[in-house]
Amino acid sequence: MDNDTKTHCTNCGKEIPSKVDFCPFCGAKQASSTDSEVENNENATKMKKGDSQKKPRKKWYKRWWIWVIAIILVLAAIGSASSSDDSGSSSSDEPSTSESSSATKESSSSSSSATSVRKSVQVLDKYSESELAAKGATNASQIRYGELIKSNDYYAKPYSISKGEVLQATEGKGVTSLLVYTDDDSDQLFQVDVRGKTKAIEDDYVSINGVLDKMTDYDTQAGGSNTVPVLFANKATVIGHDDDD
Repeated sequence: MDNDTKTHCTNCGKEIPSKVDFCPFCGAKQASSTDSEVENNENATKMKKGDSQKKPRKKWYKRWWIWVIAIILVLAAIGSASSSDDSGSSSSDEPSTSESSSATKESSSSSSSATSVRKSVQVLDKYSESELAAKGATNASQIRYGELIKSNDYYAKPYSISKGEVLQATEGKGVTSLLVYTDDDSDQLFQVDVRGKTKAIEDDYVSINGVLDKMTDYDTQAGGSNTVPVLFANKATVIGHDDDD
């Protein structure tokens, strides 16, 4: 029995013995079994290396950087929403500029008025009526009316009106305000704030010993406004009445 195995020529395809190096028909060189095995082994080795080098791809949700980006975007959205809410709350809770300015002016005016009254009361209570009369008469002779209406430099100084005529009398809470002329020719007008009530009425002549307060504005009957000095006093003494029509 012939144990020689057969194969086919790699060139012409005719059946030839498997152990020949050249085809007996066309002369083409044939690959030996050893070479074939070596080639097959090399190819198998290459395939294994290629397979070992290719790592399996991770699914997208298993990649850490995707989650980092997602967390950053969520935090940014929350911060933006919080900032918007704070802005809306701030704008609705805070008063407008004009309202705030108005409230500040009113508070300042009220504080100034309260301070003014307190200081006038302190100075007024410091002196007796005779001391006020003496010091007030001295200041009245030395300080001209024109100087009184220019500034508040004489605030809290004793001052006396020896004779003045009441133009208007208005009772308020705890205070009666008198508009008093001291000189008919030059229209020297004072606002006299008397503690409590007084018997003085329009056209009465009065004598007053008090303390100068800060100036104030009053509305005239003609619709204008005048700035006048203010005298704070304990009383207004009636010394006569103008009976001329």
